[in-house]
Amino acid sequence: MAVVTQERKIAKWKIEEVKELEQKLKEYHTIIIASIEGFPADKLHDIRKKMRGIAEIKVTKNTLFEIASKNAGIDISKLEKYLTGPNVFIFTNKNPFEIQLFLSKFKLKRYAMPGDKADEEVVIPAGDTGMPAGPALSIFGKLKIKTKVQDGKIHVVQDTVIAKPGDPIPPDAIPILQKLGIMPVHIKLNIKAAYDNGLLIPGEQLVINLDEYKTDIAKAYHSAFGLAVEIAYPIPDVLKVSAEKAARNAITLASEIGYLTPETAQAVFSKAVAKAYALASAISGKVDLGIQVPQAQQAAPAQQAEKKEEKKEEEEKKGPSEEEIGGGLASLFGG
Repeated sequence: MAVVTQERKIAKWKIEEVKELEQKLKEYHTIIIASIEGFPADKLHDIRKKMRGIAEIKVTKNTLFEIASKNAGIDISKLEKYLTGPNVFIFTNKNPFEIQLFLSKFKLKRYAMPGDKADEEVVIPAGDTGMPAGPALSIFGKLKIKTKVQDGKIHVVQDTVIAKPGDPIPPDAIPILQKLGIMPVHIKLNIKAAYDNGLLIPGEQLVINLDEYKTDIAKAYHSAFGLAVEIAYPIPDVLKVSAEKAARNAITLASEIGYLTPETAQAVFSKAVAKAYALASAISGKVDLGIQVPQAQQAAPAQQAEKKEEKKEEEEKKGPSEEEIGGGLASLFGG
């Protein structure tokens, strides 16, 4: 008895889809996988428009993406765990952290549903709601929103906050919010992972806090600059501060030992005057010096010198301003 085998026919669109995906996988070095479960199709369209010229967005079946990945020579074993549920695939040559940051800044909103919490302050604005007077009045009253009836329509007397960020949105308010076109809930793509030049980065690791990074970089720069000043690292920005510090130290030493040069004379004499006043003040009650030492003058030279030195040390510790950090990093580290 002959065995009859029937070849399974693959839909033409699937073959073309795999070829297209394979081409994109070869063209772009970064692929981002994001879940679109429960994500509105129109909002995905908005993201596609925003990312035009930055990335290509493709919604396709996980199985087709898997076949295309194998054809493109990608180790699919790294991605298999993320190929579940409905996904969108983002193809780009940008840094995946840059894409994640872009998407986090691009706020999309939707209407509230029962059980939602507010992502922003929810305000019912003053004015005509367009809603006819009737049963709806009791809902406004329950929400403690002051209203009046004018020309048969409900008018809100004043702006009224019905929920603050993080607060549950009152279920009774949902129909009113929809009627007024208020969308208090933010939505965003849930990035599962990024595959960048063979490196797999889980979605949670793509989230960065820019303020923290700026602070850390600034601290690192100031520490590095302080060390560079101490060892007189030979680059212009550092040597300028190192030379100033060395000059101050030299003048301080010269004033202590009384070494006179045109540059140190003022410091040496100021130090000597300060010591003379201090000595005169100490013995003035026991020995008749024949002079009167003003109290203000006794401490003035020493205090002024100390304050001046403290100010210079503080400025040195502080280092360059934040505006100078960006330009100085490259020179400091040989970039």
